Parts: sequence; C-alpha cells; structure tokens
Amino acid sequence: MKSFQTILLIIFAFFIVGAVLIFSGVIGGGNSSTDKLIQQPAILWGTLPKEQITDVLQKAILAGDRFTISYVEKDERTFALDLVDALASGEGPDLILAPHTLLLKQADKLLPLPYSSFSERLYRDSFIEASEVLLEADYVTALPLYLDPLVMYWNRDMFTKAGIATAPHSWLEIQLLPERLTKRDGKGNITESAVALGGVSNINHFKDILSAQIMQTGNKIVAVDKLKDAEGAAQFNRRVVLSVDGGADSALRYFTEFANPSLSKYSWNSAKHNSLDEFIGGRLAVYFGKASDLPTIRERNPHLNFDVETLPQISDSPTRATYTDIYALGLLKNSKNADAAFAVAYRMSLGGSAATFSEALNLPPARRDLLSVPPTDPYLSVFYKSAVISKNWYDPDSVTTRNIFADMVESVMIGKSGAQAAISSADARLRSLLGI
Repeated sequence: MKSFQTILLIIFAFFIVGAVLIFSGVIGGGNSSTDKLIQQPAILWGTLPKEQITDVLQKAILAGDRFTISYVEKDERTFALDLVDALASGEGPDLILAPHTLLLKQADKLLPLPYSSFSERLYRDSFIEASEVLLEADYVTALPLYLDPLVMYWNRDMFTKAGIATAPHSWLEIQLLPERLTKRDGKGNITESAVALGGVSNINHFKDILSAQIMQTGNKIVAVDKLKDAEGAAQFNRRVVLSVDGGADSALRYFTEFANPSLSKYSWNSAKHNSLDEFIGGRLAVYFGKASDLPTIRERNPHLNFDVETLPQISDSPTRATYTDIYALGLLKNSKNADAAFAVAYRMSLGGSAATFSEALNLPPARRDLLSVPPTDPYLSVFYKSAVISKNWYDPDSVTTRNIFADMVESVMIGKSGAQAAISSADARLRSLLGI
C-alpha cells in the first residue's frame, strides 16, 4: 500500500494543490487550467433516474458548481456485475455514486485518496460520523454526498382507531402496541399488524433494523482500532465484536419475539405480505423503512394517512442510533479522466451540489454544515434528525452478511439454537468474511 500511495502522490500532487486552492477560494477560478479541467466530461454511473440527475446537475451549476457529467443510469440489481464487465472490457465510468456497502465491496476497483491529498481532519470535520466507514488508515475510499437513514412510518388512522394519540418513541412502547393494534380473524389469522418485526423474507430492511437495535445497546458489530506498524505506518485493525458485549443477545431476542404466537407481542409471521406492501395497504400500523421509501408510499397510496418519526430508542440508554446507508462518489482506478473525475467529486461533495442533491431527493446531506440547518419540510426534518444519530458498520459484502443475519434470526425463530449460540455462529462467519 505504501508504494501505491507514493504513485498516487505523484499523480495528484500538482493538480490537487491547485484544485483545493481554487475550491476553497484562495485563488480565483477564471479561465484557469483547473476550471478547464472541471469542464472536461466525467462519466458517472448511478442508480438514480437520469431525469432526476439531469435536474440536480442543472441546479448545481446555477449554485456555482461548474462541471460536466455524462450520466449513465444503472439497475441497482445488476450494478456490481455491470461494473465488473465494463472494467474487464477496458471501458466503464470515471465515477460511481453508490451506497457505502457497494463501495466497500468494490473497493479494489476504486482509486484511494491519500490523506496527504484529502486530509483525515478535513473529512471528519466535513462529513457526518457515520460516513467514517469509508475511511482507511491512510486514505479516503470515497467522498460522501447524502444519506438514507432508517426511520419509522406510522399509520395515523390505525393509531387513532385504537385510541393511541402519539407515535411510539421507545422499544418498550413498541412492544405494547400488538395488544391494541394487531387484529385477527375468527381462525386466528393476523389481518392487521401492529409492527413488522421477527421475520426475514417479508420484512424490508430487516438487517438494518436489527443492526440499529444492536448498536443502540452500545454493542458494536465491527470495531476499528487505528494502529501503527513497525515502520510507523498507520494501519486499521478491524475486529468483529458482535458477541462481545451482550447487547446483540438482547436485541436478537427482542426482534424475534414478535413472531412468537405464544407471546402478547405476537404481530408478524411468514404468511404476511412484504412489510412495505402491508403498510401501503393500510394493514400495518408501524413500518420501519428508509427515508427513500417516502416517494413510493405516497405514489402507491396517495390517500394513506401516515406520518414519520425517528426510529424508536432504548429507554434511558445513553446511546441514540439508527442505521443509515451513505451514498458517496468513488473514483475508478481505470478512469481515463482521473483528474477531472476527482475535481467533479470534490466539487459535488463539498460544493453547492450537496445541498442540491439533498433538496431534489428529499434525503439528508452527509455534510455537517448542511445538517446543522433544520429544514422546514416536516418529513425532511425527521430525516435530518435521523442522520445526526445515524450509525453503520464495516460491511464488505452486503449479500453475504444479509444471509448471515438471516440465518441468525431464523435459527432462533425455529428453535434450532438459542440467541447466544446464533450470535456466536454469526460472529464466527463475519470474522471469516473479514479474514480475521
């Protein structure tokens, strides 16, 4: 890594010094070579609709960000495969806009930004803490743009009908809801559910929900220690700590009990439709979803009387947390236009574009300064609050880790193992995945 860093310094040294000076206002833009560089088109891949990106970029230019992008809309389901195929054929983008999980999985294809070019101090001061999952010991993996945090949607009509005036704010309040909100027919089948917890296949974002509950206990999933090797070079030592503190055990027990028919909190089973579909259909009182689910809910059921709130927390716990995806701009090693791509990524993440993306997508920005200004939109204000307390963990293969979490949940639900044994097994599989 050290030799590669040296090569990167040679590539970027002259350009970045000039670019940073211009971007920070130390010297003027005018007709400088850097301004010309920014005008060179950079190919950007992402999963957002092309019309939406076009609108955002036009507004960004009006906000003062001068750059040219050729955007290619990709299917989220085939994004990673398309990228591998394109790079293998000598083609591909200069930049990708993707969630941190995909960026971590494709990290070997991304161009690292050494701290000597983009300092760790600048990164930590600029971006929300959850985005630090994209930091390595001596370089930045990608530049954050916006967040998609986990929030709580609740059906106001169902709550009103049950005589409940306010949304729940704690998990203790959540576990009392099934007795008042879950309805069954004459055969005992659940017709209306208080909350979707306890399952895997039919609960959207189940891994993110359980991750948030675990992290709220103070129990990390992957811990990071910054060390130095014998030569004094910085290193990250990552440790899987899922089974260390005991918080995962209580979180897993809580999560799975909502699918236990013998308990009063029973509210969900495998016969239910997808949790998002149930909520949109007015048959689920509380839905834990991403901020990005809002347009889908509105579009599919314009008459649904719902509101949004931050994720419930553990009562009297010093740790407040929700889970979030970090959407960031990664530079490709194979880029034929690396200097211009870096200029675009820098301007998009630290320029006016960041606010433009947030406003257009109705999602919170990753920048600290932007999050410090509360929005007037009632939904976006909740998303901002969620962004501030958001957390995540180093997840290098989201498909594999989803299977690990699914097996952990299902082994407890079917009685194959107790919570502690299931967590120990998941811990061992995560260590194997991370090569620890």
